[in-house]
Amino acid sequence: MKSLLIRSTLTALARLGVAEVCVAAGARNAPLLAAILESDGVKVWSFFEERCAAFFALGRIQADRVPVAVLTTSGTAAAELLPAVIEAHYQGLPLVLLTADRPRRFRGSGAPQAIEQKDLFGPYVSACVDVEQGASLSWPTRLANRPLHINVCLDEPLEVSQSGIDFLKHPPPPPLKPPSARDFVLSGEPTAVIACGLHPLEAREAAPVLGELGLPILAEATSNLWGYWPDRPDLGHLLLPAAEATFRALNMRQVIRIGGVPSSRWWRDLENRPDIWVTNISRQPFPGLARQEHVQTLPWSALQRLAGRALAPAACHGPPTIMEEALSQFPLSEPAWMRQIASVFSAFDRVFIGNSLPIREMNLAMATPEQGVEFYANRGANGIDGLVSTWLGVSASVRASWLILGDLSALYDLAAPWIMPQLPQGNRRLVVINNGGGQIFARVKSLRALPEEARQVMENRHRVSFAPWAEMWGLAYVHATRPEQLLDLPEGACLIEVVPDAAETEAFYQHLEG
Repeated sequence: MKSLLIRSTLTALARLGVAEVCVAAGARNAPLLAAILESDGVKVWSFFEERCAAFFALGRIQADRVPVAVLTTSGTAAAELLPAVIEAHYQGLPLVLLTADRPRRFRGSGAPQAIEQKDLFGPYVSACVDVEQGASLSWPTRLANRPLHINVCLDEPLEVSQSGIDFLKHPPPPPLKPPSARDFVLSGEPTAVIACGLHPLEAREAAPVLGELGLPILAEATSNLWGYWPDRPDLGHLLLPAAEATFRALNMRQVIRIGGVPSSRWWRDLENRPDIWVTNISRQPFPGLARQEHVQTLPWSALQRLAGRALAPAACHGPPTIMEEALSQFPLSEPAWMRQIASVFSAFDRVFIGNSLPIREMNLAMATPEQGVEFYANRGANGIDGLVSTWLGVSASVRASWLILGDLSALYDLAAPWIMPQLPQGNRRLVVINNGGGQIFARVKSLRALPEEARQVMENRHRVSFAPWAEMWGLAYVHATRPEQLLDLPEGACLIEVVPDAAETEAFYQHLEG
C-alpha cells in the first residue's frame, strides 16, 4: 500500500508537467527519493540543504518556464523552502513543494521532526495536498502559475525498496486557454511604456506591439528588449534607460507597465500621484501599487489589444546626458563598473542581476548589449536571499552565464556552489560587487539623518574578502580594481570580486543629484 501511495504521488507530479526534482535527502523522504531515482524521464539534482535546492528550482523554472519540484524531509527542513516559495508566488512560477511528513497523528504532539507541515506556506501556495495512506484525496490535474504544496505522510517502517515510473508516459494536459482581457480604457494623456521582468519569449511577443505603438519605452535590463534579436523588430529608437534622470526628463501623464514591477524609486512615488494613469499588463495579478484610483491591472492577453491604439507619446525635455557625463567622469564608480561588466558580455550570454543596488545600477548604466543577451532577476519580493542558487538554476542549461550581485547577497548564499559539479561545464562568471556592506541604505535620503552608529549597523559594514569562498568551492578567482582586468578572464567557473572606488561612487551620485 505504501508503494501505491508513492507511485500515485510520482504519477501526479508527471501529470503536472514536472520533469526535474531538486532533492535534499533525509530519512523521512527516502522512500520518495528511492522511487524517483528508479524512474525514467526525470532529472534529479542533489543538495545537502533545502534552501539552496528551492532557489535553484526557482531558477530552473525562470529559464525554461516548466514546473520543477523540490523534495524535502520532515520538520524544519520543509520550513527552509519558505523564502523561495514567497518569491515564486510573486513571480507567478509553478514551484512544486514535495515535503515528506510524519503521520497525521503526530501533529501537535511535539514528537521529533513532527511540526505542523499542512498549510505551512499559507497564502503563498495555490493549494496544500495532504497525502496519507488510506485517506481519500483528489490530485490536482493542472498547475496554476503559483506554487503547489504536496505533503506526503509516511509511517515507519520506511520502505526504501521502491519501483519508479516513466514520467514520459504521463504527459500533462494541454495548457488552458489564457483568460481574455476585458474592455479597458486608456486616457488621452501623453504616454510612456515601462517594461521589466519579461522572459525572452514574452519580450518576443511584446516587441511587435510596442513597435507599432511607437511610444517611448523605459526599459529595464530585465525587459529583454535591448540589443539585436533576429526574430523581432528593432526597438532601439524607442528604448530609454530606466534611470531616475530619464523619468524626470519625460513629460508623461499615463504609464503602461508591461511585465513585472519596476525597481525604480519613481514607480514607488506613483503612490502619491493619482493624476498619472497606470495600466498594468502582466501574467501576474499584482498592480505593484496600493492606490486604486486610475490604476487597472490586465492579463497578458491584453497586450495584443494594445496594437493599433493611437496614443500620444510622452515628450522628453532633453536627452539625459547627465548620466553619460557621470559615467565618463567617474569610471571606477559602481554604476560605471556595471557599464564595464556589460561591455564584456558575449552574444547569447545569460545574465542574472542581484537585487538592491546591482539591478538599479545596471538599469542606470544600461547600454545596448551584444545580440541575444538574456537578463533575469528575482523581482517578486525583491529580496537578496538565494540569488546565487537561483542564478545557478537559470544557468544550468547554457554554457555561458553571468551573475552580478552585492557582497551581502553573496554572504546570504555561501552554500550555493555545492551544485556546480552537477552542472555541465561552462563559463560561469560570479561577479561580487564588494563595497563593504549594504550601501543601498546610503542612497536612501530618509535614512541619511540616522546617527553614524545606527548607519554602521544598518549597512553591516565589513572587511570580508571573497577569495577564500572561491578557494572553498574550487573556483578561479579575480580581484578586480581596474576595468581592464575583466578582459582576460580564465575559462570555466570564476569568481570576480570587484572593488569599486567609494569616493568616485559618492561623487557619481552627487553629480546626478546636481
